[in-house]
Amino acid sequence: MNKTNKWIVTFAAFLVALSVGIGTAIGVTLWYHHMPAVSATQTLTPNCDPTVADVASVGLGSSGQITFECSTTLAAFSISGGSVSLIPVFVGQGFRSPYTTLWIFNADGGTLTGACSGRTGGAELLNNTSMTLSVGNYNYCAEFVDVGQSGLRGFSVGWFAGRVS
Repeated sequence: MNKTNKWIVTFAAFLVALSVGIGTAIGVTLWYHHMPAVSATQTLTPNCDPTVADVASVGLGSSGQITFECSTTLAAFSISGGSVSLIPVFVGQGFRSPYTTLWIFNADGGTLTGACSGRTGGAELLNNTSMTLSVGNYNYCAEFVDVGQSGLRGFSVGWFAGRVS
């Protein structure tokens, strides 16, 4: 290798070393910021699964309403810490005739029996439709008409926050 080539190779090596050194100097980490987890202010608690009906059976051809709760002293679900927007979704094919409407109501309220719409804090659940619920303990109330031979079938409700497609 002649003197000119040696000089070019040496100069090229110097430029490579210089660019790596500058890149390293520029890329030196000075600090990190770590963001903490932040909890939700609201707490949603399903108190049992499955719920229980307030009656063991209904009459053939009857109409009325039925309450679903954990027990006479424990609500189906509770919300604490503040109001929250939720979306109820009727799962599968269970909630259909002879059921007509499904409601929730305040389990600690003054009116716990009778028409679902007349119960304390009664709110009708509309499938896949957002609703805002306040702090409280809630039970379900389902209205039905003209019960057939198969009686009232079981059904499920899922609760979601945000958008459900």
